[in-house]
Amino acid sequence: MKRMILIAVIAIVWQFSFAQGKTPVDTISRGNLTVILYNDKTWQYVDIQPSAVVSPKVDSSSITAQNWITNSVYAQKPDYARTKDTCIIDFGGDINNYNFPVYGKIYSRFGMRSGKMHTGVDIELSDGDTVVAAFDGVVRFAGWNNSGYGNVVVIRHYNGLETLYAHLSAVKCSVNQKIKAGECVGLGGSTGRANGTHLHFETRLKDNAFDPELVFNVQTGVLVAEKIPIYPGNFDYMKYVDNSEYHVVKSGDTLYAIARKYHVSVKQICDLNGIKETSILSVGKRLRLR
Repeated sequence: MKRMILIAVIAIVWQFSFAQGKTPVDTISRGNLTVILYNDKTWQYVDIQPSAVVSPKVDSSSITAQNWITNSVYAQKPDYARTKDTCIIDFGGDINNYNFPVYGKIYSRFGMRSGKMHTGVDIELSDGDTVVAAFDGVVRFAGWNNSGYGNVVVIRHYNGLETLYAHLSAVKCSVNQKIKAGECVGLGGSTGRANGTHLHFETRLKDNAFDPELVFNVQTGVLVAEKIPIYPGNFDYMKYVDNSEYHVVKSGDTLYAIARKYHVSVKQICDLNGIKETSILSVGKRLRLR
């Protein structure tokens, strides 16, 4: 049955493509996906199991109904267990409804950097340059982050994707604001743990970051395709990365002040570090928060 569906889909694509003046020359199957290769060196993904597609939704209430956390850059903590299934991010019929956040030299790509995982791409800009939303969506977080992002904006889009824009000198949007692709979200800067002025840009599914170059050609800012498959293997780095968050105790710190600062409970800090609520904190001690 699956083979018959696949043959039918390929036949339809073949007819459509022939009408467009290009001819399919080969197919490659991977799981529920088939790649159609054309004689003009272009390609197209065909999904023979539509239920696997993350479809765009126009109702903003549908994307704010689950894990809509507005006081943290994470709605859930990153978790490798949520990456088991192949997912297709569907950008809808209007493939031109997008904007690359800012155009500039790529300083650093997604991947290991100095022994640590770099979960986005760093793009050159000048202090005060306009940074725009990549796609339509709703702002989930906008403000200061203590974990290194500095001034940062997180937008959830109607297909389930989230994008993150960090190290801004100023935030120009607010939580729960509906935003359009190309609208200003902030101004370029070097806040947080930033080595020079640049934009740190991330793409995420269920709080798990994946390579933005699967979505964009970061040199040209062009969207790769209307439907983009994200495989479990795109998150394999999470097997080896410690996503815990830490705080280094400073003079005057208390467990209650630290808990309030990072929006966690005192009990959670105590459990993770094997200490009691009455424990005396030593300056320089590294406390695990999450």
